[in-house]
Amino acid sequence: MEEFKLSDDVIEQIKDFNYKELTDEQRLLIDKLILNEELKKRYKNNGLCKECKQPNTDSDWCKSCNAKHFQQNFKNWTSGNHEVDKFIQKTQLKAKEYKEILEWIEYDRFENVEYLAKGGFGTIYKAIWKDGYIKRWDSENNQWERSKYFGRDYKKNFPVVLKCLHNSQDITSEFLREIESHTMIISDCVTQCFGITKDPESNNFMMVIEYAKDGSLRQYLNNRFNSIKWEDKLEYLKDIAKGLNSIHEKGLIHHDFHCGNMLKDGNYTIITDLGLCQPAN
Repeated sequence: MEEFKLSDDVIEQIKDFNYKELTDEQRLLIDKLILNEELKKRYKNNGLCKECKQPNTDSDWCKSCNAKHFQQNFKNWTSGNHEVDKFIQKTQLKAKEYKEILEWIEYDRFENVEYLAKGGFGTIYKAIWKDGYIKRWDSENNQWERSKYFGRDYKKNFPVVLKCLHNSQDITSEFLREIESHTMIISDCVTQCFGITKDPESNNFMMVIEYAKDGSLRQYLNNRFNSIKWEDKLEYLKDIAKGLNSIHEKGLIHHDFHCGNMLKDGNYTIITDLGLCQPAN
């Protein structure tokens, strides 16, 4: 499908505008010059890419330029599994925002790995990710800018969960399907997956997922149900409804929906464990 782009003439006329503070005259000019509604919306929401001067696909994110940056780095890493490599590369090439990408993360980039729990599908650990997640491309220094802010500023110690599926030395379609569900569903109320790593001792692949400091909603409610205000309980329900709606908007059904598969992290209630998430039909 042909990708629409702004012409050099249009770029020349609008390149010095501040898209966040357009004057009425500039706004009229934008409406006159940019006829494609998708490009116009992208420009008004996200401004122009510093590199290619086309409208960004998200805040500080240009899909086409960042895809090139990722592609140039493909030769510098491998998971040791062709299927996993291709899966990660696919997300990096098509991502329209930073939350849609996955990374291959070497296991030595984690420290203080500690056991949390074991379930029917696998084992989860807490760890500190030394680097933090990719947020945007730093064109001045020609490298990825990373962040350790996730609801709060963790500064040095960015906690994550490592989810290891049993017997995942041989990568399974179920493992990749769960990770793909995470990249499809972008919501503050559904857990974000940052990438994939591999335990060098067991050779099991592991998902790298956001950490929720207050644990499962089930345990959270068991410990303090009577002391929680009803308006707060309603807020929990709102978050669950928002997360569930974001899953359904993608044509998916969770299939394992209970409070043990929901997490509490401060004010947020988050749906997790998308292992059985499948298309509605």
